[in-house]
Amino acid sequence: MKLSEICNVINKHFPPETAIEGDRVGLQIQSDIDDVQSILFTLEITDEVINEAIKENIDLIITFHPLIYRPLKTIANDERVGRLVTKLIKNSIAVVAVHTLYDAFIEGTSRILADKLGLQNIDLLVPDKAYQDRGMGIVGELPTPSSLEQLVSNVSDICAAPIRYNVGKGDKILKVAIVGGSGTSFLNHAIRSKADAFITADVTYHIFHAVKGELALIDPGHYEMEQFVPIFLHKYFTENVPEMQDIKLMQTSIHTNPVIHFAGRDTYSEEQINIINH
Repeated sequence: MKLSEICNVINKHFPPETAIEGDRVGLQIQSDIDDVQSILFTLEITDEVINEAIKENIDLIITFHPLIYRPLKTIANDERVGRLVTKLIKNSIAVVAVHTLYDAFIEGTSRILADKLGLQNIDLLVPDKAYQDRGMGIVGELPTPSSLEQLVSNVSDICAAPIRYNVGKGDKILKVAIVGGSGTSFLNHAIRSKADAFITADVTYHIFHAVKGELALIDPGHYEMEQFVPIFLHKYFTENVPEMQDIKLMQTSIHTNPVIHFAGRDTYSEEQINIINH
């Protein structure tokens, strides 16, 4: 299948208009191999992912995170993106990014976590004006009201991550808003939805302060919220894109998270209180 045809198929399933303005989605690297016979799905591109692609004779990587986000002034091996771009071109591997196209998909990034939490009565947090089944974020209800601590524990188990969070205004959590990845720009939407808790990543200290006592913020981490995406992209294209039935479709086996957590004990808050009261 030709690369241009694959791009057209992706656009049919994930309309370019649904991406956040300014996002770098679509074809990022066009290789000299026009007939694509194998595709690798990944969250993001690293040296290890490219090595896996070379080993598996992959022609195209469909990545969630764009490799090229800011304009490249040079393509040089002493800079991460330049080095990876060079390596991909040398090995005739094309790259397509889907990023907020998949975020906006009704079954995309945020919905994955919503389903894992068992949310019901699900709706889009910020519906797309042109596409009824697209939009950013998810809002829904837990099957039964939960304590904040239990919800945090569940999110930690699902995402395999230590959690940063604050306290909202109620003892029980029922309505939950979710935006996978860096979603604090949607904070006001979560508040207007009357959610009891908002799960998103890259929450700053001052944002935790701003809504303390009004909305519980739960931050499992950026990678931790999005780590499921390659699995579900692979599943979606395998089950719902018959045009690619003759193409080898693979999900990466590479763990790309650059962040290593140390959480050797669960008494940090108590220790901080002891410091301030010393």
